[in-house]
Amino acid sequence: MPKIKVDYIVVGQGLAGSWLAFEMLKRELSVLVIDKDIDKTSSKKAAGIYNPITGRKMVKTWRADQLFPTLEEQYKQLEHELEDTFLHQIPIYRPFKSIEDQNDWDGKVANEGHQNFLKEFRKKSIGYPDVNDRLGGIILDYSGYVDLPKMLMVMKNYLQHKGIYRSEVFDYNKLRMEEGSVQYENITAGKVIFCEGSLPENPYWQLPFRPVRGEVMDIKVDLESDYIINQGVFMIPKDGFFTVGSTYDHDNLTYEPQESGIKSLEERLKKLYIGKYQIIDKRAGVRPATHDRKPYIGLHKTHKTLAIFNGFGTKGVSLAPYFAEHFVDVLQGKSEIDEEVHVQRVS
Repeated sequence: MPKIKVDYIVVGQGLAGSWLAFEMLKRELSVLVIDKDIDKTSSKKAAGIYNPITGRKMVKTWRADQLFPTLEEQYKQLEHELEDTFLHQIPIYRPFKSIEDQNDWDGKVANEGHQNFLKEFRKKSIGYPDVNDRLGGIILDYSGYVDLPKMLMVMKNYLQHKGIYRSEVFDYNKLRMEEGSVQYENITAGKVIFCEGSLPENPYWQLPFRPVRGEVMDIKVDLESDYIINQGVFMIPKDGFFTVGSTYDHDNLTYEPQESGIKSLEERLKKLYIGKYQIIDKRAGVRPATHDRKPYIGLHKTHKTLAIFNGFGTKGVSLAPYFAEHFVDVLQGKSEIDEEVHVQRVS
Protein backbone atom coordinates (compact mmCIF):
# COMPACT_ATOMS: atom_id res chain seq x y z
CA MET A 1 0.00 0.00 0.00
CA PRO A 2 1.24 3.53 -0.72
CA LYS A 3 2.33 5.54 2.29
CA ILE A 4 -0.08 8.16 3.62
CA LYS A 5 0.66 11.13 5.86
CA VAL A 6 -2.12 13.01 7.69
CA ASP A 7 -2.45 15.38 10.60
CA TYR A 8 -4.94 13.17 12.44
CA ILE A 9 -6.43 9.70 12.46
CA VAL A 10 -9.95 9.75 13.91
CA VAL A 11 -11.10 6.34 15.15
CA GLY A 12 -14.90 6.06 15.11
CA GLN A 13 -17.44 7.78 12.88
CA GLY A 14 -20.30 8.19 15.30
CA LEU A 15 -21.65 11.58 16.28
CA ALA A 16 -18.42 12.60 18.06
CA GLY A 17 -16.03 11.40 15.37
CA SER A 18 -18.13 12.93 12.59
CA TRP A 19 -18.18 16.37 14.19
CA LEU A 20 -14.49 16.26 15.02
CA ALA A 21 -13.55 15.27 11.47
CA PHE A 22 -15.82 17.96 10.02
CA GLU A 23 -14.26 20.64 12.21
CA MET A 24 -10.77 19.54 11.16
CA LEU A 25 -11.68 19.62 7.48
CA LYS A 26 -13.17 23.12 7.87
CA ARG A 27 -9.73 24.24 9.04
CA GLU A 28 -7.99 22.49 6.15
CA LEU A 29 -6.36 19.90 8.38
CA SER A 30 -5.76 16.47 6.87
CA VAL A 31 -7.62 13.60 8.50
CA LEU A 32 -8.34 9.91 7.97
CA VAL A 33 -11.40 8.37 9.61
CA ILE A 34 -11.32 4.67 10.51
CA ASP A 35 -14.65 3.12 11.51
CA LYS A 36 -15.81 -0.46 12.01
CA ASP A 37 -19.09 0.51 10.31
CA ILE A 38 -21.64 -1.56 12.19
CA ASP A 39 -25.31 -0.87 12.91
CA LYS A 40 -25.04 -1.51 16.65
CA THR A 41 -23.78 1.88 17.77
CA SER A 42 -25.38 4.39 20.13
CA SER A 43 -25.37 7.17 17.52
CA LYS A 44 -27.26 5.08 14.95
CA LYS A 45 -29.92 4.09 17.50
CA ALA A 46 -30.40 7.42 19.27
CA ALA A 47 -33.51 9.57 18.92
CA GLY A 48 -31.29 12.63 18.46
CA ILE A 49 -33.24 15.14 20.57
CA TYR A 50 -31.68 18.45 21.58
CA ASN A 51 -33.38 20.23 24.44
CA PRO A 52 -32.24 23.20 26.58
CA ILE A 53 -34.54 22.42 29.55
CA THR A 54 -34.28 18.87 30.88
CA GLY A 55 -34.87 16.55 33.80
CA ARG A 56 -37.73 16.02 36.18
CA LYS A 57 -37.26 19.48 37.66
CA MET A 58 -37.10 21.09 34.20
CA VAL A 59 -33.85 23.00 34.66
CA LYS A 60 -31.41 24.38 32.10
CA THR A 61 -29.12 21.67 30.81
CA TRP A 62 -25.38 21.96 31.45
CA ARG A 63 -23.80 24.76 29.38
CA ALA A 64 -27.16 25.63 27.75
CA ASP A 65 -26.29 29.31 27.41
CA GLN A 66 -23.12 28.46 25.49
CA LEU A 67 -24.42 25.59 23.41
CA PHE A 68 -27.90 26.39 22.19
CA PRO A 69 -27.77 29.89 20.65
CA THR A 70 -25.49 28.60 17.84
CA LEU A 71 -26.42 24.91 17.77
CA GLU A 72 -28.97 24.92 14.96
CA GLU A 73 -26.78 27.12 12.78
CA GLN A 74 -23.92 24.63 13.21
CA TYR A 75 -26.11 21.78 11.99
CA LYS A 76 -27.32 23.91 9.08
CA GLN A 77 -23.70 24.53 8.09
CA LEU A 78 -23.10 20.78 8.19
CA GLU A 79 -26.21 20.18 6.08
CA HIS A 80 -24.99 22.76 3.56
CA GLU A 81 -21.57 21.11 3.29
CA LEU A 82 -23.03 17.61 2.99
CA GLU A 83 -25.81 18.79 0.63
CA ASP A 84 -28.57 17.04 2.56
CA THR A 85 -31.02 17.63 5.41
CA PHE A 86 -31.28 15.90 8.79
CA LEU A 87 -32.00 18.76 11.25
CA HIS A 88 -35.63 19.03 12.40
CA GLN A 89 -36.34 22.22 14.34
CA ILE A 90 -39.46 21.41 16.41
CA PRO A 91 -40.53 23.11 19.65
CA ILE A 92 -40.78 20.83 22.67
CA TYR A 93 -44.01 20.91 24.68
CA ARG A 94 -43.57 19.97 28.36
CA PRO A 95 -46.97 19.50 30.05
CA PHE A 96 -47.12 20.31 33.75
CA LYS A 97 -47.52 17.30 36.04
CA SER A 98 -49.08 19.27 38.89
CA ILE A 99 -50.20 22.68 40.10
CA GLU A 100 -46.83 22.87 41.89
CA ASP A 101 -45.07 22.49 38.53
CA GLN A 102 -47.23 25.20 37.04
CA ASN A 103 -46.59 27.56 39.95
CA ASP A 104 -42.87 26.85 39.85
CA TRP A 105 -42.70 27.85 36.20
CA ASP A 106 -44.85 30.88 36.82
CA GLY A 107 -41.89 32.13 38.83
CA LYS A 108 -39.27 30.97 36.36
CA VAL A 109 -40.88 32.89 33.50
CA ALA A 110 -39.50 36.07 35.02
CA ASN A 111 -36.01 34.54 35.13
CA GLU A 112 -34.12 35.85 32.11
CA GLY A 113 -31.95 32.74 31.99
CA HIS A 114 -34.94 30.53 31.35
CA GLN A 115 -36.82 33.13 29.30
CA ASN A 116 -34.20 32.82 26.54
CA PHE A 117 -35.36 29.27 25.86
CA LEU A 118 -39.08 29.71 26.51
CA LYS A 119 -41.38 30.10 23.52
CA GLU A 120 -44.70 30.03 25.37
CA PHE A 121 -46.12 29.48 28.85
CA ARG A 122 -49.57 27.88 28.85
CA LYS A 123 -51.94 27.48 31.79
CA LYS A 124 -54.48 25.58 29.71
CA SER A 125 -54.41 22.40 27.63
CA ILE A 126 -53.03 22.61 24.12
CA GLY A 127 -56.12 20.74 22.98
CA TYR A 128 -54.62 17.59 21.45
CA PRO A 129 -57.00 14.62 21.78
CA ASP A 130 -55.96 12.01 24.38
CA VAL A 131 -52.88 13.99 25.51
CA ASN A 132 -52.87 14.45 29.29
CA ASP A 133 -52.08 18.15 29.72
CA ARG A 134 -55.05 19.63 31.55
CA LEU A 135 -52.77 22.10 33.38
CA GLY A 136 -51.00 23.33 30.26
CA GLY A 137 -47.22 23.43 30.04
CA ILE A 138 -44.21 25.20 28.59
CA ILE A 139 -43.22 25.29 24.93
CA LEU A 140 -39.47 25.46 24.43
CA ASP A 141 -37.40 27.15 21.75
CA TYR A 142 -33.99 26.00 20.45
CA SER A 143 -35.22 22.40 20.39
CA GLY A 144 -35.87 19.56 17.99
CA TYR A 145 -34.07 16.46 16.80
CA VAL A 146 -31.36 15.37 14.39
CA ASP A 147 -31.93 12.30 12.22
CA LEU A 148 -28.66 10.72 13.30
CA PRO A 149 -28.74 7.56 11.15
CA LYS A 150 -29.20 9.76 8.07
CA MET A 151 -26.58 12.27 9.16
CA LEU A 152 -23.99 9.56 9.78
CA MET A 153 -24.73 7.84 6.46
CA VAL A 154 -24.39 11.10 4.53
CA MET A 155 -21.21 11.97 6.44
CA LYS A 156 -19.75 8.56 5.64
CA ASN A 157 -20.49 9.07 1.93
CA TYR A 158 -18.89 12.53 2.12
CA LEU A 159 -15.71 11.13 3.68
CA GLN A 160 -15.60 8.25 1.21
CA HIS A 161 -15.94 10.66 -1.71
CA LYS A 162 -12.92 12.56 -0.35
CA GLY A 163 -11.00 9.28 -0.02
CA ILE A 164 -10.45 9.74 3.72
CA TYR A 165 -12.58 6.92 5.16
CA ARG A 166 -11.66 3.31 5.93
CA SER A 167 -14.24 0.72 6.91
CA GLU A 168 -12.29 -1.57 9.24
CA VAL A 169 -11.76 -2.49 12.87
CA PHE A 170 -8.90 -0.47 14.30
CA ASP A 171 -6.11 -2.86 15.37
CA TYR A 172 -4.38 -1.45 18.45
CA ASN A 173 -1.51 -3.92 18.02
CA LYS A 174 -0.52 -2.19 14.77
CA LEU A 175 -0.17 1.22 16.39
CA ARG A 176 3.42 2.40 16.83
CA MET A 177 4.34 5.53 18.78
CA GLU A 178 7.26 7.52 17.39
CA GLU A 179 8.79 10.86 18.35
CA GLY A 180 6.05 13.40 17.64
CA SER A 181 3.97 11.08 15.46
CA VAL A 182 2.28 7.70 15.22
CA GLN A 183 2.54 4.94 12.67
CA TYR A 184 -0.48 2.76 11.80
CA GLU A 185 -0.01 0.33 8.91
CA ASN A 186 0.89 2.59 5.95
CA ILE A 187 -0.25 5.80 7.69
CA THR A 188 1.87 8.37 9.49
CA ALA A 189 -0.16 10.78 11.59
CA GLY A 190 0.49 13.56 14.06
CA LYS A 191 -2.07 12.13 16.47
CA VAL A 192 -4.69 9.41 16.79
CA ILE A 193 -7.96 10.53 18.39
CA PHE A 194 -10.29 7.87 19.74
CA CYS A 195 -14.03 8.50 19.37
CA GLU A 196 -15.22 4.92 19.86
CA GLY A 197 -17.92 5.07 22.50
CA SER A 198 -17.26 3.28 25.77
CA LEU A 199 -13.80 1.95 24.73
CA PRO A 200 -14.15 -1.53 26.29
CA GLU A 201 -11.18 -2.98 24.38
CA ASN A 202 -8.93 0.05 24.00
CA PRO A 203 -5.70 -0.67 25.95
CA TYR A 204 -4.73 3.00 26.23
CA TRP A 205 -7.73 4.26 28.20
CA GLN A 206 -9.08 2.91 31.48
CA LEU A 207 -11.81 5.40 32.25
CA PRO A 208 -14.89 5.32 34.50
CA PHE A 209 -17.51 5.12 31.77
CA ARG A 210 -21.05 4.50 32.97
CA PRO A 211 -22.77 3.24 29.79
CA VAL A 212 -26.54 3.19 29.77
CA ARG A 213 -28.91 1.27 27.53
CA GLY A 214 -31.95 3.07 26.15
CA GLU A 215 -34.96 1.72 24.31
CA VAL A 216 -37.14 3.61 21.87
CA MET A 217 -40.18 2.48 19.93
CA ASP A 218 -42.09 3.78 16.93
CA ILE A 219 -45.86 3.86 17.25
CA LYS A 220 -48.70 4.33 14.79
CA VAL A 221 -51.24 6.64 16.40
CA ASP A 222 -54.17 8.82 15.37
CA LEU A 223 -52.57 12.10 16.44
CA GLU A 224 -51.02 15.08 14.71
CA SER A 225 -48.63 17.37 16.55
CA ASP A 226 -46.55 20.42 15.79
CA TYR A 227 -44.46 19.69 18.87
CA ILE A 228 -42.27 17.06 20.45
CA ILE A 229 -44.34 16.20 23.53
CA ASN A 230 -42.15 15.39 26.52
CA GLN A 231 -43.34 14.36 29.97
CA GLY A 232 -42.01 11.10 31.42
CA VAL A 233 -41.41 9.98 27.84
CA PHE A 234 -40.87 11.94 24.65
CA MET A 235 -43.12 11.63 21.59
CA ILE A 236 -41.40 12.84 18.41
CA PRO A 237 -43.78 13.44 15.47
CA LYS A 238 -42.48 11.93 12.26
CA ASP A 239 -44.01 11.16 8.88
CA GLY A 240 -47.16 9.25 9.91
CA PHE A 241 -45.86 7.92 13.25
CA PHE A 242 -44.22 8.94 16.55
CA THR A 243 -40.92 7.85 18.07
CA VAL A 244 -41.29 7.27 21.82
CA GLY A 245 -38.46 7.01 24.35
CA SER A 246 -36.45 6.48 26.34
CA THR A 247 -35.30 4.09 29.06
CA TYR A 248 -32.15 4.22 31.21
CA ASP A 249 -30.58 0.88 32.18
CA HIS A 250 -26.99 0.67 33.47
CA ASP A 251 -27.01 -3.10 34.00
CA ASN A 252 -28.20 -4.92 30.87
CA LEU A 253 -25.99 -3.33 28.21
CA THR A 254 -27.37 -5.03 25.13
CA TYR A 255 -28.28 -3.49 21.79
CA GLU A 256 -31.40 -5.65 21.63
CA PRO A 257 -34.62 -4.07 23.00
CA GLN A 258 -35.74 -5.80 26.20
CA GLU A 259 -39.33 -6.66 27.08
CA SER A 260 -38.93 -4.97 30.48
CA GLY A 261 -37.72 -1.77 28.83
CA ILE A 262 -40.55 -1.65 26.30
CA LYS A 263 -43.05 -2.35 29.08
CA SER A 264 -41.61 0.55 31.08
CA LEU A 265 -41.97 2.84 28.06
CA GLU A 266 -45.60 1.80 27.58
CA GLU A 267 -46.44 2.36 31.25
CA ARG A 268 -45.01 5.87 31.16
CA LEU A 269 -46.61 6.61 27.81
CA LYS A 270 -50.04 5.85 29.26
CA LYS A 271 -49.60 8.71 31.71
CA LEU A 272 -49.05 11.14 28.84
CA TYR A 273 -51.19 9.69 26.06
CA ILE A 274 -54.36 7.70 26.77
CA GLY A 275 -55.33 6.92 23.17
CA LYS A 276 -54.80 3.71 21.24
CA TYR A 277 -51.59 3.03 19.35
CA GLN A 278 -49.75 0.26 17.53
CA ILE A 279 -46.05 -0.48 18.03
CA ILE A 280 -44.39 -0.72 14.61
CA ASP A 281 -40.71 -0.87 15.62
CA LYS A 282 -38.48 -1.29 18.68
CA ARG A 283 -34.75 -0.68 19.08
CA ALA A 284 -32.10 -0.09 21.70
CA GLY A 285 -28.70 1.53 21.99
CA VAL A 286 -25.97 1.83 24.61
CA ARG A 287 -24.95 5.42 25.27
CA PRO A 288 -21.29 6.12 26.23
CA ALA A 289 -22.11 8.04 29.39
CA THR A 290 -19.45 8.96 31.97
CA HIS A 291 -19.20 8.98 35.76
CA ASP A 292 -20.03 12.70 35.96
CA ARG A 293 -22.10 13.06 32.76
CA LYS A 294 -19.45 15.18 31.07
CA PRO A 295 -17.37 14.06 28.08
CA TYR A 296 -13.76 12.90 28.17
CA ILE A 297 -11.60 15.13 25.99
CA GLY A 298 -7.85 15.63 25.82
CA LEU A 299 -4.43 14.10 25.33
CA HIS A 300 -3.20 10.88 26.92
CA LYS A 301 -1.20 11.47 30.10
CA THR A 302 1.81 9.49 28.85
CA HIS A 303 1.41 9.19 25.08
CA LYS A 304 1.00 12.76 23.81
CA THR A 305 0.27 11.57 20.27
CA LEU A 306 -2.91 9.85 21.48
CA ALA A 307 -6.10 11.72 22.37
CA ILE A 308 -9.73 11.09 23.19
CA PHE A 309 -12.99 12.80 22.21
CA ASN A 310 -15.65 10.66 23.75
CA GLY A 311 -18.30 10.05 26.42
CA PHE A 312 -21.02 12.44 25.24
CA GLY A 313 -23.82 10.25 26.62
CA THR A 314 -27.42 11.39 26.19
CA LYS A 315 -26.51 14.99 25.28
CA GLY A 316 -24.26 14.31 22.30
CA VAL A 317 -26.35 16.18 19.73
CA SER A 318 -25.96 19.45 21.64
CA LEU A 319 -22.44 18.90 23.03
CA ALA A 320 -20.48 17.50 20.07
CA PRO A 321 -20.45 20.56 17.73
CA TYR A 322 -19.34 22.99 20.46
CA PHE A 323 -16.64 20.75 21.91
CA ALA A 324 -15.34 19.67 18.49
CA GLU A 325 -14.60 23.32 17.80
CA HIS A 326 -13.07 23.71 21.27
CA PHE A 327 -10.85 20.64 20.99
CA VAL A 328 -9.50 21.56 17.56
CA ASP A 329 -8.65 24.97 19.04
CA VAL A 330 -6.74 23.11 21.77
CA LEU A 331 -4.97 20.87 19.26
CA GLN A 332 -3.91 23.93 17.26
CA GLY A 333 -2.59 25.68 20.36
CA LYS A 334 -5.28 28.38 20.29
CA SER A 335 -6.86 27.48 23.62
CA GLU A 336 -6.32 25.60 26.85
CA ILE A 337 -8.47 22.53 27.48
CA ASP A 338 -11.71 23.18 29.37
CA GLU A 339 -11.05 21.68 32.82
CA GLU A 340 -14.62 20.41 33.20
CA VAL A 341 -14.21 18.03 30.25
CA HIS A 342 -10.46 17.37 30.49
CA VAL A 343 -9.85 13.62 30.50
CA GLN A 344 -7.10 14.11 33.08
CA ARG A 345 -9.70 15.04 35.71
CA VAL A 346 -10.15 11.30 36.30
CA SER A 347 -6.47 10.38 36.44
